[in-house]
Amino acid sequence: MPHIDWQKLYEAAMLEMNPDKLVALIGAAEQAIAQRDSRPDITEPERRKLADARSMLKSLSRIASSQGKRAAYDAALQPRQHERLG
Repeated sequence: MPHIDWQKLYEAAMLEMNPDKLVALIGAAEQAIAQRDSRPDITEPERRKLADARSMLKSLSRIASSQGKRAAYDAALQPRQHERLG
């Protein structure tokens, strides 16, 4: 199985602004982290670093999810507000 650089995927996810791309990057980073974490040669400091990255990705995912829900709610209200003005 080829080595996937989890750090590059993690950094890309942390910088991504497009919600659609963000979801995919978070998933790819989480998968790469799990792959690295399952290797027998991992050190304890790296294991902690992976755990920290997982935690940040989980938080980022929650934020992205809540923003997505908010955007959907706002979009759903938009026509109704326009109808009231017209």
